[in-house]
Amino acid sequence: MRLTPCLLTGLLALLVCPGRGVERLPVELFARAPETARARLSPDGKRLGFLRDSGKFTTVHVLDIDQNKLFRLDQDEALLANDATKEAESFTWVGNERLVVTTSVRDAIYGVVATDWNGARPVAISGYEDNKISLNGQKLFARDVIHVFHDKEMNILMLDDHLGGPGRRDRPDILKVSTLSGTPLLEVKNPGEVARWGVDLEGVVRFGLLVHGEQTGATYRESDQTPWRTIMPLAKRTGQMRPLGFDGANNRVFVAALTKERRWAPFPLDPATGELGEPLLSDPEYDIFPDRFTPAMSGVPLVGPIFSRRKKALTGIRYYTESARIKWLDREFAGYQMVVDKSMPDTVNLLVDETPDGKRQLWFSYSDQNPGLYSLLDVEKRRITPLARSRSTIKPDQMATTLVIKYHARDGLLIHGYLTVPVGHKPDEKLPLVVMPHGGPWVRDIWGFDPLVQLLANRGYAVLQMNYRGSTGYGDELYQQARKQIGGKIQDDIEDATQWAIQAGVADPQRIAIMGMSYGGYSALFALGKSPGLYRCGISFAGVTDWPAMYEDSDVAESKSAKRYWREQIGDPNKEDLKAISPINFADKITAPVLIIQGKRDARVPQDQAKRMIAALEKADRKPQSLFLAEVGHNYGDQKKRTEIYKAMVDFLEKNLGPGVP
Repeated sequence: MRLTPCLLTGLLALLVCPGRGVERLPVELFARAPETARARLSPDGKRLGFLRDSGKFTTVHVLDIDQNKLFRLDQDEALLANDATKEAESFTWVGNERLVVTTSVRDAIYGVVATDWNGARPVAISGYEDNKISLNGQKLFARDVIHVFHDKEMNILMLDDHLGGPGRRDRPDILKVSTLSGTPLLEVKNPGEVARWGVDLEGVVRFGLLVHGEQTGATYRESDQTPWRTIMPLAKRTGQMRPLGFDGANNRVFVAALTKERRWAPFPLDPATGELGEPLLSDPEYDIFPDRFTPAMSGVPLVGPIFSRRKKALTGIRYYTESARIKWLDREFAGYQMVVDKSMPDTVNLLVDETPDGKRQLWFSYSDQNPGLYSLLDVEKRRITPLARSRSTIKPDQMATTLVIKYHARDGLLIHGYLTVPVGHKPDEKLPLVVMPHGGPWVRDIWGFDPLVQLLANRGYAVLQMNYRGSTGYGDELYQQARKQIGGKIQDDIEDATQWAIQAGVADPQRIAIMGMSYGGYSALFALGKSPGLYRCGISFAGVTDWPAMYEDSDVAESKSAKRYWREQIGDPNKEDLKAISPINFADKITAPVLIIQGKRDARVPQDQAKRMIAALEKADRKPQSLFLAEVGHNYGDQKKRTEIYKAMVDFLEKNLGPGVP
């Protein structure tokens, strides 16, 4: 194994003032739900819609910006299912006064409803919001809004992936729905092999990605009055291309495809010839537009194209390296970025919305210490007005700094990650360390405010996160190297991060814990069994313990495509190798204290996984500490449950890892 402490980017130079002290903040402060999330500006720029968690459920709130008045849009409680709480999952403005809201019950999508911002004129769109809804005699479960027309009927385009009736989920149709009447009409019928559609800025469906087995191609039409024609015949190509949007001014299609270096990047596609041009932006190390998982902060995507309906063109590209970045293709928008950055130099500043006339813009600003602030930019006056904070009770100067790290795994592969150091301490002080691999595994950790990480840092623990192979955003080969490497090279990457922290002087080798959720919880249990002397204790929250059983018990078993993907990426559940990497089968090797946390309503990792692990540990005379939570799914639950989970984690670490540094 080759370790490179020198690649701890800027770490030893970024020291926190040793005289600065931070009090031990209450757990409830970090467990408190965001007050403002997924905020969006109404088309006229007069109202700000956002999601707010009341502590028990999430609803849409609307702020009248000019009058400074706040309103709450409650969901109809008469439609609650099985005594569960119906919440707002997301929303979209479809007019100056009208919204489309997606609702959920117990982590599952419940339906879609349209309503005025004050609750007037509610109309069911799809799902269980209205049992009378049907399309060709079938119940409609469309939930993805892919275009808003801003016309008198307040029409929208929705993707119908046939969740409510016959048809393949990966062969969606497109519907046109009036949000005033709720009536769905078939806009484009899938000819049979279109997996993804492209819609121009006027709402015309003009591009279709064809998929047949391992072959891909593309179909295109000039307008809704012209016939479809194949511009890319089906052929075996590396990676599945994705439509990004249209440049109406230059009649170009933009797609995401792999570069020669196998990095995902945006390309212009000539609709006349079907040929790709040169990438608009590429990076030799990072994907510009990763194939899977879009990182976001407070619901604001950190990756993706930025189109201006006002200019009918692609104006910018938002992408992610080790933090969020932006490349503006339009000088006007680059100027707005300079204005906002000058006003708020200590945060990452992202454009969220712009009114059709371009006079008002919504911006979101955040950092590793700052949960986020939404601000309104008056373009004509060049004036920025704060509107709402994500978490007003968090004081950024009390939060710890998150630093970028890099290290080489034992096979030489460069791995990226993050290290958060308690306030007032240097990163080379041999600190008590919590290693925290992310879930997924096909997602990634990002630089930004993380309440759990900040809680641990406030308790005096350094926190190490790593984007092991399989994490998205670092190129196709890093993703492919993780194929069937669960319990293999992925786990090596996690252990190598721990060894790096020891050799770099970051961690006290006698005081290292490992913890994680979902796949991260599995990684924690695996590490405790395979490297028992390396970790003092470990926490598994909703961690997988028996891989063969997951193929039958998890909600993934309900989807043929998901199950097929698992077989390709994880392995065949009928083979012995999956049993060998299941922690229940080597529980006797675990000697360190273990805390197992599990939601009783978890459909992704059912509670039986936790029960089997507890039984295996008890059989080996290694009785763990456990916490089972009612009404909690594959998440942290509501504010009360989240507080309970955070307290259990902190108490366990302080008891078994010892207290953190002052």
